[in-house]
Amino acid sequence: MAVLGSLFLLFMLDKTLNVTQLNGLLVEPTRDLSHLELWLRAGKDHQDEQNPYVRWFLHRMEMPLTIITYQENRYWMDEPFGRKNLVLVMSLDQLLSNRGAAAPIQKAGTYFYILTDQDKDLSLDEQLQLEDSCRQLWMQHKVYNRFFLTRDGIWIYDPFKHRDSAFGRLVRYFGSETLDKLLFRDMAGYPLRVQMFKSVYTRPEFDKESGLLTSVSGVDFLVAQMLRERLNFTMLLQQPEKNYFGERYANGSYNGAIGSIINDGLDICLTGFFVKDYLVQQYMDFTVAVYDDELCIYVPKASRIPQSILPIFAVGYDIWLGFVLTAFACALIWLTLRVINLKLRIVSLGNKRLLGQALGIMVDTWVVWVRLNLSHLPASYAERMFIGTLCLVSVIFGAIFESSLATVYIHPLYYRDINTMQELDESGLKVVYKYSSMADDLFFSETSPLFASLNNKLTWNRDLHADVIDEVANFRKKAGVSRYTSLVLESSRFMLLHQIWVVPECPKYYTISYVMPRDSPWEDAINALLLRFLNAGLIVKWIQDEKSRVDIKMRLSILQADAESELVRVLTIEDLQLAFYVVIGGNLLAFLGFLAEHFRRKLQKKGL
Repeated sequence: MAVLGSLFLLFMLDKTLNVTQLNGLLVEPTRDLSHLELWLRAGKDHQDEQNPYVRWFLHRMEMPLTIITYQENRYWMDEPFGRKNLVLVMSLDQLLSNRGAAAPIQKAGTYFYILTDQDKDLSLDEQLQLEDSCRQLWMQHKVYNRFFLTRDGIWIYDPFKHRDSAFGRLVRYFGSETLDKLLFRDMAGYPLRVQMFKSVYTRPEFDKESGLLTSVSGVDFLVAQMLRERLNFTMLLQQPEKNYFGERYANGSYNGAIGSIINDGLDICLTGFFVKDYLVQQYMDFTVAVYDDELCIYVPKASRIPQSILPIFAVGYDIWLGFVLTAFACALIWLTLRVINLKLRIVSLGNKRLLGQALGIMVDTWVVWVRLNLSHLPASYAERMFIGTLCLVSVIFGAIFESSLATVYIHPLYYRDINTMQELDESGLKVVYKYSSMADDLFFSETSPLFASLNNKLTWNRDLHADVIDEVANFRKKAGVSRYTSLVLESSRFMLLHQIWVVPECPKYYTISYVMPRDSPWEDAINALLLRFLNAGLIVKWIQDEKSRVDIKMRLSILQADAESELVRVLTIEDLQLAFYVVIGGNLLAFLGFLAEHFRRKLQKKGL
């Protein structure tokens, strides 16, 4: 009788579904599958091969296919199928048992169940039983990609359709598109557990009394709102993790957002993570990259140059060097002109020797060079025209010095800052970080001796609420690690007040993504929407809006400070210290010159 029943079922399938209909139903769900395993019942494999669905998979598929036989009493719960795609031939009773639709529990693979004992379509009771089994699989493991192939067509489980007040319903599948596109176009208000904790583009706000989350703002929250609107899910904001991203304990477990993902405590975390290896590949997936950032080192700003020597640093070393060397070069040119005039007898030595005239030319050159008047002019008109040229050049240099001096007294100057990793290493500063994910691959010791030395200087501050930037700015004994955007958006006042300095040579560059449990059902739908947001420029616009708001706020602060100070800088006696030092130095040089001339004259008299 069993054989007659199977033959009758095959006859009915041949009558109800032809090859064209099977193509229309099965081509789309199998289009992107790289490999299939066809499991036939041991002892009934020849009978199973006559099934139209089995024949379609055997003869109509354009992909690798492996045929395996199994015993009908096989226990499926512990079967390590992994990410395989299976076609299973079984009875409805076996499917409804704990060895059927509720197992295996892998989310990655696609499963086709060919029901061989049905001589008619599923009854309402059978639909409800299969629906309950699928609902159990969805609620416990978020598994949805199951196809049930019956005599009159294909059934799927839609987790977002309603059966009375409950989510989840068995519906017919018509082969129009794959399940990830068909089901996740409209999630019908299905609740998703979303976590967002404090970060660069996420700012949660809490009730002061209860400490519970009240609202969230920032770029990440704008992305979350857009995802909610497009996918039509209910966003259940979870209380942010106090350990933020998460850290690994000695026993291998994790806290923070990573721990919540591993323990099935959330459906998606919409706070950006660095795309890197967190050693939890089997539990966590990244979305597509939504933005990027650099991991930078910030150090105490270099000390301010004292007022007593400030004029020396008013211009660069190159200008000072050019000023001095040009003066000596001009003196040499003047001396050359004097020698030529002497040869041509245009001028005479008089009672001076050539060495004395050379010394006088050097002194007169510096007199003109510092924009003073000569007491007398040479007889040669060529030399006079050259002196006029010196006066013009000295005016240019003088204008540069005067404008620079006026500027440095209003805008203070600082010594040279740390600009490279080599200079950071030579400074001896300890580099402090708060999040373990920032430092585990910041400096690879194997890369170079420099990075090995810097890696030894890394210090972990386990207090996640500590203000490391404030410590670096005020105590000036350490450096810190932070995302560059975080410094720009959250700590720009420290840079405007010249308390910290960001080392231009940033050691790391990361792309940043959101995270969710591995093989989440909504992964493809969320990634597709994120790519659309990126292509439309929405995320870039929101980031620029954030930066613009900060820029406007800081500019208003600067304008307010300038208005209060009225841009007036009253100079004091301390600002003139260098002038007195120059006077004292000049007097000492004059005294030494006097002594030299006095002893020279005495020696000349003794020689006579």
